[in-house]
Amino acid sequence: MRIEHLIFLIHPCCYEAVTADSPLSHANISLFVAREREVKGRWLDEIAKAEPGTVLLQLYGPPDLLQTAIAHAGEAGACFVHADFDDILDTPERLRVYYHRLVDCIRDHFDRFDLQFDPDTVTSVLWGESFEGCVSLYGSAFAECLGLRQPPKMRFEMTVYDSRFLADAQSPQIIPVPGTDIEAWLFELHDTTCAAIFQSRLTMQFYDRRLIRLKLDPTRTQLCTTSGFTVWPDTPPLRGTQQDSLPVTLRTGEGRWVRGISMGIDELRQVIESVSVDSMSTG
Repeated sequence: MRIEHLIFLIHPCCYEAVTADSPLSHANISLFVAREREVKGRWLDEIAKAEPGTVLLQLYGPPDLLQTAIAHAGEAGACFVHADFDDILDTPERLRVYYHRLVDCIRDHFDRFDLQFDPDTVTSVLWGESFEGCVSLYGSAFAECLGLRQPPKMRFEMTVYDSRFLADAQSPQIIPVPGTDIEAWLFELHDTTCAAIFQSRLTMQFYDRRLIRLKLDPTRTQLCTTSGFTVWPDTPPLRGTQQDSLPVTLRTGEGRWVRGISMGIDELRQVIESVSVDSMSTG
């Protein structure tokens, strides 16, 4: 069978697996539990009506999702992606080795069922958990290892996010960075502030060393983690002060948000559209 479309489903149902005695159950996760329940319904609906030539590649998670795909498309249409990790030497290359092992599992499935795909034309989508983390990290790694030429399409509505401030955010704007496989995802948030994050699609994001260069006004913007911890500027600016924009560098693998705390989404879009990216380096 010729594969026309791949669904990369990354770490589905993480919260569904949380038990009452887990420390995570006491971490105010109801927002994420509700989002996951909603998104899982979408996964099941789309899996059940997938077009011929579609293969679900599920990285761990519960069996009901995989069984839905098998019931719809047969065993060839679904692969439970897994690999040993603990026996890999703890070096900087450990995760790269693991990525390749996972892709070996995918290729073994393709060989077992005589599945072929054209890396120049096959399309793919990214679903799973989390939007800012593993979905982009593993999705980009799978794309690179499989030699895909068409960037996988991130489906935000098919993901669970880590950042609480994305609750009730407006539909994202996707800003491709010219000449690269990097995308900026720009959101208008519930409090009328805005936020953007950079992700790579065809380059193994964890090992992506390209520098994204931009200029930020420290009185109007921040860099923060998915948990909302501010990493730049180092000290809070005085309200109402003015300061020139300063050069800042990011990497996609850092998963940092650019928060427009005192500017509208149109202004932050201009900032994001003005970035430059250093030449390719994924050492």
